[in-house]
Amino acid sequence: MDEQQPLPPGSTTWQDDIRALEQSTCSAFLAVDLPALEKMWSESYVVNSPLQQVLTKQQLLEALRTGRIRHREYDFEIEHMSRHADTVIVMGRDRVVDPPDGKELRRRFTNVWQLVDGVWRGVARHAHVPSREPHI
Repeated sequence: MDEQQPLPPGSTTWQDDIRALEQSTCSAFLAVDLPALEKMWSESYVVNSPLQQVLTKQQLLEALRTGRIRHREYDFEIEHMSRHADTVIVMGRDRVVDPPDGKELRRRFTNVWQLVDGVWRGVARHAHVPSREPHI
């Protein structure tokens, strides 16, 4: 459902909106900006976490608040983005560096965004550390 029509100056596409949200999420996560994350994620937000557990929005926010989850560096690359009506799926890879030891993790991720009342909200995330390097 990619927009094919020219857009008026100052307008953005859904892809631009989602890319901006992905970057805002990354920045807010690094800054432990809980109010910003609270606004970006739906109440039903759920994460299949690299911690080997499924976390609700409130559990994830609490883990950030207490420092159980923390990243010193966090960057990502979007490899695929597709829209299915009011739902967008984003897939790619990210890299995080965690304190205190500075251990770097390279992960695969999938984020799911949903348009609700005209606002994109994160509804789900899956992130994992691949068990081996790809053969390709």
